[in-house]
Amino acid sequence: MALCRPLGLLFLAVCAFAQSGTIDPRARRDIDAGNLAWVNGMKSGDAAAIAATYAGDAVDCSATGECTRGRAAIEEILKARTAARGKASTASAISLGSVQQGDFVYEWGRAEVSFAKGPKISHRYLTVWQRQSTGDWKIFRNLPIPDDAHR
Repeated sequence: MALCRPLGLLFLAVCAFAQSGTIDPRARRDIDAGNLAWVNGMKSGDAAAIAATYAGDAVDCSATGECTRGRAAIEEILKARTAARGKASTASAISLGSVQQGDFVYEWGRAEVSFAKGPKISHRYLTVWQRQSTGDWKIFRNLPIPDDAHR
Protein backbone atom coordinates (compact mmCIF):
# COMPACT_ATOMS: atom_id res chain seq x y z
CA MET A 1 0.00 0.00 0.00
CA ALA A 2 2.81 2.42 0.89
CA LEU A 3 4.45 1.74 -2.46
CA CYS A 4 1.24 2.56 -4.37
CA ARG A 5 1.04 6.12 -3.04
CA PRO A 6 4.47 7.25 -4.40
CA LEU A 7 3.81 5.50 -7.72
CA GLY A 8 0.45 7.23 -7.99
CA LEU A 9 2.07 10.60 -7.33
CA LEU A 10 4.75 9.87 -9.92
CA PHE A 11 2.05 8.93 -12.47
CA LEU A 12 0.18 12.18 -11.79
CA ALA A 13 3.39 14.19 -12.13
CA VAL A 14 4.24 12.54 -15.45
CA CYS A 15 0.70 13.17 -16.77
CA ALA A 16 0.82 16.81 -15.67
CA PHE A 17 4.21 17.29 -17.34
CA ALA A 18 3.06 15.59 -20.55
CA GLN A 19 -0.01 17.81 -20.82
CA SER A 20 1.86 21.00 -20.02
CA GLY A 21 4.89 20.17 -22.20
CA THR A 22 5.35 21.79 -25.54
CA ILE A 23 5.07 20.11 -28.89
CA ASP A 24 7.15 20.67 -32.00
CA PRO A 25 6.20 24.10 -33.42
CA ARG A 26 5.89 22.61 -36.92
CA ALA A 27 3.50 19.99 -35.53
CA ARG A 28 1.39 22.70 -33.92
CA ARG A 29 1.30 24.62 -37.22
CA ASP A 30 0.34 21.52 -39.23
CA ILE A 31 -2.30 20.44 -36.70
CA ASP A 32 -3.89 23.90 -36.70
CA ALA A 33 -3.78 23.97 -40.51
CA GLY A 34 -5.26 20.45 -40.65
CA ASN A 35 -8.14 21.39 -38.37
CA LEU A 36 -8.82 24.48 -40.49
CA ALA A 37 -8.67 22.34 -43.66
CA TRP A 38 -11.34 20.07 -42.13
CA VAL A 39 -13.60 23.04 -41.28
CA ASN A 40 -13.18 24.68 -44.68
CA GLY A 41 -13.41 21.35 -46.53
CA MET A 42 -16.67 20.46 -44.78
CA LYS A 43 -18.14 23.85 -45.70
CA SER A 44 -16.95 23.75 -49.32
CA GLY A 45 -17.43 20.01 -49.89
CA ASP A 46 -13.72 19.66 -50.77
CA ALA A 47 -12.92 16.07 -49.79
CA ALA A 48 -9.46 16.26 -51.36
CA ALA A 49 -8.43 19.16 -49.09
CA ILE A 50 -9.48 17.18 -46.02
CA ALA A 51 -7.87 13.94 -47.25
CA ALA A 52 -4.59 15.79 -47.88
CA THR A 53 -4.18 16.13 -44.09
CA TYR A 54 -3.95 12.31 -43.74
CA ALA A 55 -0.84 10.16 -44.10
CA GLY A 56 -0.94 7.67 -46.97
CA ASP A 57 -1.48 4.74 -44.59
CA ALA A 58 -3.80 6.57 -42.17
CA VAL A 59 -6.81 4.98 -40.49
CA ASP A 60 -9.98 7.02 -40.00
CA CYS A 61 -12.76 5.58 -37.85
CA SER A 62 -16.40 6.56 -37.48
CA ALA A 63 -18.11 7.11 -34.14
CA THR A 64 -19.69 3.66 -34.51
CA GLY A 65 -16.34 1.93 -35.01
CA GLU A 66 -16.10 1.35 -38.75
CA CYS A 67 -12.61 2.20 -39.97
CA THR A 68 -11.22 3.17 -43.36
CA ARG A 69 -7.55 2.64 -44.20
CA GLY A 70 -5.53 4.78 -46.62
CA ARG A 71 -5.80 8.38 -47.78
CA ALA A 72 -7.46 7.53 -51.11
CA ALA A 73 -10.17 5.42 -49.44
CA ILE A 74 -10.72 8.14 -46.81
CA GLU A 75 -11.19 10.70 -49.59
CA GLU A 76 -13.78 8.46 -51.28
CA ILE A 77 -15.73 8.13 -48.00
CA LEU A 78 -15.64 11.92 -47.59
CA LYS A 79 -16.92 12.41 -51.16
CA ALA A 80 -19.77 9.96 -50.54
CA ARG A 81 -20.76 11.77 -47.34
CA THR A 82 -20.78 15.11 -49.13
CA ALA A 83 -22.90 13.66 -51.93
CA ALA A 84 -25.39 12.28 -49.39
CA ARG A 85 -25.52 15.21 -46.95
CA GLY A 86 -24.42 18.21 -48.99
CA LYS A 87 -21.94 20.81 -47.87
CA ALA A 88 -21.85 21.73 -44.22
CA SER A 89 -23.61 24.93 -43.26
CA THR A 90 -21.42 25.19 -40.15
CA ALA A 91 -18.34 23.35 -38.95
CA SER A 92 -15.88 23.76 -36.11
CA ALA A 93 -12.93 21.84 -34.68
CA ILE A 94 -11.61 22.97 -31.32
CA SER A 95 -8.38 21.45 -30.08
CA LEU A 96 -8.52 21.05 -26.29
CA GLY A 97 -5.08 19.60 -25.74
CA SER A 98 -2.13 17.72 -27.17
CA VAL A 99 0.95 15.87 -26.06
CA GLN A 100 3.96 14.75 -28.09
CA GLN A 101 5.69 11.38 -27.79
CA GLY A 102 8.57 11.26 -30.28
CA ASP A 103 7.21 11.34 -33.83
CA PHE A 104 3.57 11.29 -32.67
CA VAL A 105 1.33 14.02 -31.30
CA TYR A 106 -1.88 12.96 -29.59
CA GLU A 107 -4.49 15.71 -29.96
CA TRP A 108 -7.97 15.76 -28.48
CA GLY A 109 -10.81 18.18 -28.87
CA ARG A 110 -14.37 18.75 -29.96
CA ALA A 111 -15.83 18.87 -33.48
CA GLU A 112 -19.26 19.95 -34.69
CA VAL A 113 -20.77 20.04 -38.14
CA SER A 114 -24.26 20.77 -39.47
CA PHE A 115 -25.22 19.58 -42.95
CA ALA A 116 -27.67 21.10 -45.38
CA LYS A 117 -29.28 17.68 -45.97
CA GLY A 118 -28.58 15.93 -42.73
CA PRO A 119 -28.08 16.01 -39.01
CA LYS A 120 -25.93 18.15 -36.78
CA ILE A 121 -23.07 15.99 -35.55
CA SER A 122 -21.16 16.86 -32.40
CA HIS A 123 -18.52 14.74 -30.70
CA ARG A 124 -15.17 14.64 -28.99
CA TYR A 125 -12.19 13.39 -30.98
CA LEU A 126 -8.76 11.89 -30.54
CA THR A 127 -6.36 12.33 -33.43
CA VAL A 128 -2.83 10.97 -33.65
CA TRP A 129 -0.56 13.05 -35.88
CA GLN A 130 2.67 11.53 -37.19
CA ARG A 131 5.84 13.28 -38.37
CA GLN A 132 6.43 12.30 -41.99
CA SER A 133 9.84 11.78 -43.61
CA THR A 134 9.42 15.27 -45.16
CA GLY A 135 9.05 16.81 -41.69
CA ASP A 136 5.34 17.52 -42.22
CA TRP A 137 2.78 16.22 -39.72
CA LYS A 138 -0.16 14.19 -41.04
CA ILE A 139 -3.05 12.34 -39.44
CA PHE A 140 -2.02 8.76 -38.64
CA ARG A 141 -5.17 7.72 -36.73
CA ASN A 142 -8.46 9.55 -36.21
CA LEU A 143 -11.21 8.55 -33.80
CA PRO A 144 -14.42 10.39 -32.96
CA ILE A 145 -15.58 9.72 -29.41
CA PRO A 146 -19.36 9.79 -28.88
CA ASP A 147 -20.65 12.11 -26.18
CA ASP A 148 -21.79 10.48 -22.94
CA ALA A 149 -25.44 11.20 -23.82
CA HIS A 150 -25.12 9.00 -26.94
CA ARG A 151 -24.07 5.80 -25.14
